[in-house]
Amino acid sequence: MDAHEFLHAFAAGRTDFSGEDLRAIKLKNAHLDGIILAGANLADADLSGSGLFGADLHGAILNRAHLGIVHNGQVDPNLDDIDIEMGCTNLAKANLSGTFLVDAQMFAVNLKDADLRYANLNGAHLRDAYLIGANFTGASLHHTDLTGAHVEPETLKEADTLNAILDDLVVQE
Repeated sequence: MDAHEFLHAFAAGRTDFSGEDLRAIKLKNAHLDGIILAGANLADADLSGSGLFGADLHGAILNRAHLGIVHNGQVDPNLDDIDIEMGCTNLAKANLSGTFLVDAQMFAVNLKDADLRYANLNGAHLRDAYLIGANFTGASLHHTDLTGAHVEPETLKEADTLNAILDDLVVQE
């Protein structure tokens, strides 16, 4: 399914794209609130600038996907714009390894058992996120706001949390 077919189906009222092969799909600036992409393959997809409020992406494959800022077709970490909004989104067991999530708005997201190895979450807002079982090995969380996030003692041990906001963490043993 290409981007045109996908957006046409979504505009026509289809919301469930579970298990779809959407590798490398270009959905830049798409408004996909409430969409169901459970188990979908979105590897190498471009979702920069998209809205995914209340979306269900549990078990989705998002490795190397561009969820961060894209400028002239290139990832630009120097821009200050809010790029992707995923409030209350279900990303449990999602593969987000190597994903670019700089400045992403991800409040109250469910990242239970998600794979975030080597992801770039610099400046992201993960307030009240559920991070139990998430793998942050090699992830960059510089200046990331984790206020009120639910974590286990080992959750962030292998991540680079330079200047991260770790206030009021809910630590679960």
